[in-house]
Amino acid sequence: MSVVCNGFSRRLRLNYEILDNAYWCWPVDDKGHENFMPVGRGVRTSPSCGQWMHFWVCGNVEGHNGVVLKGVDYTGKLVVTHQHMWCHRSSCPICFIRGWAVREAQAIVGRLAVAVERGYGEIEHLTVSVPFEEHGLKEEVLREKCRKALFDRGVLGGGMIWHGYRKDRVRKVLVWSPHYHVLGFVKGGFDVCRNCVHNREDCASCSGFKGREVREFAKDRYLVKVFEKRKTPVGTAFYQLHHATIRVGLKRFHAVTYFGVCGNCKLKGKKVKAVAVCPACHSEMVKKVYVGKVFIARDIGDSRYRKMFPMDELDGFGLLNFVDVVGGRFG
Repeated sequence: MSVVCNGFSRRLRLNYEILDNAYWCWPVDDKGHENFMPVGRGVRTSPSCGQWMHFWVCGNVEGHNGVVLKGVDYTGKLVVTHQHMWCHRSSCPICFIRGWAVREAQAIVGRLAVAVERGYGEIEHLTVSVPFEEHGLKEEVLREKCRKALFDRGVLGGGMIWHGYRKDRVRKVLVWSPHYHVLGFVKGGFDVCRNCVHNREDCASCSGFKGREVREFAKDRYLVKVFEKRKTPVGTAFYQLHHATIRVGLKRFHAVTYFGVCGNCKLKGKKVKAVAVCPACHSEMVKKVYVGKVFIARDIGDSRYRKMFPMDELDGFGLLNFVDVVGGRFG
């Protein structure tokens, strides 16, 4: 992929993973909105950012049979991932993906889990998009107007993730198009509308969410959409966070804000324990020491680095490639 943008070469040397997503590498075309930027486009927080720590390994080889992830077949293989040291700055070009976004996703799901326990229903993934004629309003104004649009449509509350940009696939740039992704709760749920076969024109007289959305859209021009159910709320939160938008130079700017029944004064979230889970079989992974002879890139700025990869349990001489951790030894 050929990419030219301010600071791109610098960021690529620090984190080769930014090539995996257009939001991380495409240049920004946002004249008039230079006070915002996509996450991960600031300066490195500390020399410790991205420092390699150890390997996570899943030895459930039988559970990996037939599993293909991102074009890689894991049949008969170990699944191996890296553990690095991450800061929790959304602007850090090294840590914004697997440091900040992971921690914030866990915080969102921890708070929403308490709301589920209180009987507010299932967690839904929504977006609320700002009408074009209001794209120039300040973010704090847009946030309040988007909250009102959500309330008017019967959204009880949730967490809002600020996104200032969308992809222009023709020009391969990010353009200003303010909207929020929301993980929250819909009054009465959304399953009735999700399973309905009527088109949008038939919704106007319905009492369900889509009926409310059609009627309110005619008044405020804010488009609120509910997406299909996701496998895991934490995965949805993580994906939306790692290409969120932040304010340049403002330390206390929050890309995630809470409202309604999930507001800061309404409930306190539970802490979600971080566990290394195998992407292939969902078993818990364990720390291992690598004793094999094949080179494995551990620097995320190395073009040979892979955050997850398959490996044979035994090397060419019938010896283990990974052994259990002894004491404080990692490698």
